[in-house]
Amino acid sequence: MRLRFLESDTWSGTMRTRKATITVLLGTALIGVGGCRGANRFDTSASGAFCGELVAGVTSDGLVPDVQDGARIQLKLALTLDSHHLSDVPGTLTSNDDTNGLCSGQRLFEKAPVRTIQPALRDAISGIQITQDHEQDVFTWVDSTCQGTFVAILSLMVDGKVEVRLFKPLRDVDAGAPANQRSGFGVFSLARSDTGCGF
Repeated sequence: MRLRFLESDTWSGTMRTRKATITVLLGTALIGVGGCRGANRFDTSASGAFCGELVAGVTSDGLVPDVQDGARIQLKLALTLDSHHLSDVPGTLTSNDDTNGLCSGQRLFEKAPVRTIQPALRDAISGIQITQDHEQDVFTWVDSTCQGTFVAILSLMVDGKVEVRLFKPLRDVDAGAPANQRSGFGVFSLARSDTGCGF
């Protein structure tokens, strides 16, 4: 915290201004400390998870099969979290697409460990804040059942929700290739459920 002293025309005025400024700043700092909630508020219980689906309007190409019969698959995620392991394996990821997804009878993610990208912890990117409503952004790997390893950014939000950004890196292919051969990206908004996500 940086204290900023204000100038005044007289010595006594300067002292009064300095005292007032210090009092206000220290008071604000203490309020901030008292009101700050730790990452452990995102911990899920043994039966709980953060549940949600793809954010509407955000590109999700390559994460779900192409539209069939006019109905696009709505991919959903279940994320467990343990804040004590944000620097190694903070949780697991499960998807709901076992019957209609990319992996032919398997879920895209089946209790897949979410692994923090260790070298990133020693880089300036570890301190990034995507937007002001993000409390913390964690860069991770997560292995799918049939589509290789994804990059996933876990964002702990000020409002208590979690956002997951999934990046599926694959070789460049023709635009007409099926979804399971294309790279992909999607944003998921997840909310806490103490009873799990039902899949």
